[in-house]
Amino acid sequence: MALALHSAAAMDPQDFDRMIARARDPRLIPGIYNYCDGRCPRCAFTERCLVFLENVGDSAEHRAEDATADDVEVSLERTIAMLSEIARREGVDLSALACEPDPDRARVMLEHERDPLVAHARDYSTIAWRVSRALAPVITARGDQPVIDAVQTIEWFSSRIAAKLYRAVCGVADAWQADDDVQTDYDGSAKAALIAIRESRAAWATLMEAGKATADGVPARAANALDELEAAVRVRFPRAEQFVRPGFDEPAVAAGAPATLPPWARRPVRSGGGER
Repeated sequence: MALALHSAAAMDPQDFDRMIARARDPRLIPGIYNYCDGRCPRCAFTERCLVFLENVGDSAEHRAEDATADDVEVSLERTIAMLSEIARREGVDLSALACEPDPDRARVMLEHERDPLVAHARDYSTIAWRVSRALAPVITARGDQPVIDAVQTIEWFSSRIAAKLYRAVCGVADAWQADDDVQTDYDGSAKAALIAIRESRAAWATLMEAGKATADGVPARAANALDELEAAVRVRFPRAEQFVRPGFDEPAVAAGAPATLPPWARRPVRSGGGER
């Protein structure tokens, strides 16, 4: 990342100032984008999400379809440019960072990638992605919309589950501890993973019903893998469901009230929280 920052051009100063001004909009919900499912066209909060407004809000086509890999690349490039501009303004020499590799950090990141929970999620992701990609053209040709939606859901979450759990595992390792006033990002990331697991399992159930799959078929095995993964997440992150996601789990904010708390501030816990 340091090398990417060093080689990237800084954001145009006027563009940066405009973004900072937009970020101060009181209608926005701080941090809502960290705990969503990423399916912007299906989200009721796009006009209150800084990431959406900055990255895809000016393109009408994104309101009709899910984000693509190209969108993710553009978003990453914009983020790097923004960080480069911040570094320029603060007088930070990114070339020095680029020339100072941290072998210990690389070792720790590798350990996180090999964490049993992350590995389990990654194994599921590989199967889900391959199956959904193979099924997509067949299902599309049949024109069965509920099944098409199910396959799209499986593919969409195939990588996000592992990514959210990796972030959660890293957060615990970095010793971000909760207290009475703080809810941790790792619990929020784990909750986002749990929601993705539930949506994926429902999608597999749709495929099993549509195809009358046997108990030992691929959809059934995938659903069982998700059951095991969910149980493991709940053991590792027992407070995940108590995390109140900004906006999604706040009825007053969802109804239009200003979001007055930062993402990490503990909120009253809802019974039966939101599902996005």
